[in-house]
Amino acid sequence: MRNKKVAETIGAFLGSDSEFEGQLSFRGTIRIDGRYKGNISVDGTLIVGPSGSLNADISASNMVISGEVTGNMTAKTNIEVHASGKVYGNLVAPTVTIHTGAVFHGNCHAGEKRSASQDSRPRLHTVIKEAPLDEPPKEDDEVIKSA
Repeated sequence: MRNKKVAETIGAFLGSDSEFEGQLSFRGTIRIDGRYKGNISVDGTLIVGPSGSLNADISASNMVISGEVTGNMTAKTNIEVHASGKVYGNLVAPTVTIHTGAVFHGNCHAGEKRSASQDSRPRLHTVIKEAPLDEPPKEDDEVIKSA
């Protein structure tokens, strides 16, 4: 029963045997376990499964990466790279979480813009932690904030 509930929340799914090239725009949640090349714009959540391999510039509200992504990624809320994830490109989001064991080659800008009355430097909000590889992060994990 649980799998059916998960499937109902994912609006689109590209399976591990699929290959797609082009421009992808989507609203809601999409999971990619296959190969994709092009640009992706998601008003919602992009999930890259462990077998997913993307060569794309991506814009989304949220991203969860367990597979491999080559390209620049921009998120409105957060980017999370799981231990099995490999990212080759730049990350921009208010919150970026990279789990122990993940591969990341690129630049990372994590933070939010301040109001016009404050200086123009971004306020950083980056999660840094050493977590067991087989456990997802917990709500009470310590978050380190710096200004």
